[in-house]
Amino acid sequence: MKPYLLSFFILLGWAGALAQDVPDTLVIRNAMLIRPDFPRREFLPKGHLFDPILLDPLEAQTSVSVLPGYWTEGKKYDGTIVPFSFGLRKPIIRWYKSAERSSELSFDVASFTQFEVYHDDKLNKQRRQLMNTDYRISFLYNIKVRNHSWRLRLYHLSSHLGDDYLFRNQINYYLPNPVNYELVDVTYNHEKNGLRKYVGVGIGLRKPEERERLSAEAGFYYRKPSPAFARFVGGVDLKVWQQTDFRPGIKAGLGLELGRTANNLTFLLESYTGFRPYSVYESQKTRWFGIGVYFNPI
Repeated sequence: MKPYLLSFFILLGWAGALAQDVPDTLVIRNAMLIRPDFPRREFLPKGHLFDPILLDPLEAQTSVSVLPGYWTEGKKYDGTIVPFSFGLRKPIIRWYKSAERSSELSFDVASFTQFEVYHDDKLNKQRRQLMNTDYRISFLYNIKVRNHSWRLRLYHLSSHLGDDYLFRNQINYYLPNPVNYELVDVTYNHEKNGLRKYVGVGIGLRKPEERERLSAEAGFYYRKPSPAFARFVGGVDLKVWQQTDFRPGIKAGLGLELGRTANNLTFLLESYTGFRPYSVYESQKTRWFGIGVYFNPI
């Protein structure tokens, strides 16, 4: 074999060997680049270390319900109540101490509005009127360690009757409003195999003569682990307030979650019994059932 041919084949062999080594080298380098470093921090991260409690009537999320069955103090409302909420929660900064331990500072804002739909016999037509709106702003510090998470929250909430409701019921005088307060609470959460369990306690920051201070919440929520587009969900949320003599407010829901992202739609058959969870009339005994749609925009 001629020398220049031998040199040519040797060069081909070297090139083949290099071609086999380069991908492995790139994979190693890419893996080193992708692997996160700890500790680190991230601004405006996606997702939540402590997910919103979907069945909490005062959670910062977007939802609308239609309640054809609504009772107050044992008397059925002659019409339909339509609660609507618009809320969002956004983490500001998140700290990663390790792959299994992280914490974040976040805030949320929300409004909770109830409309009434009824037939006006005098005008012989259907009326749709605003009953009440509550507003809330919260600051949260969340911690997550593997399947365990904690939420420390400070929030302000205020309640306001709608003009339509005031005119219809001829209310032209001052109403005491204990649903205007600040509160600090801490909630523990554990989630495994699709079952979420949580429990928390809170203390109000107003004077006792303005509003009784103690509150507590507990519940569970099951989300079937499945890669399918639709999955079964259901749960129960229970809240008690010293302001309403620790009479429990219990909300239950059963339905389907649709989607494969963090912003899925949830359709529920829902019911509630206990004190009214919003409005200045929170001391009233209330019961309802209906359907609801829930969505977390971010």
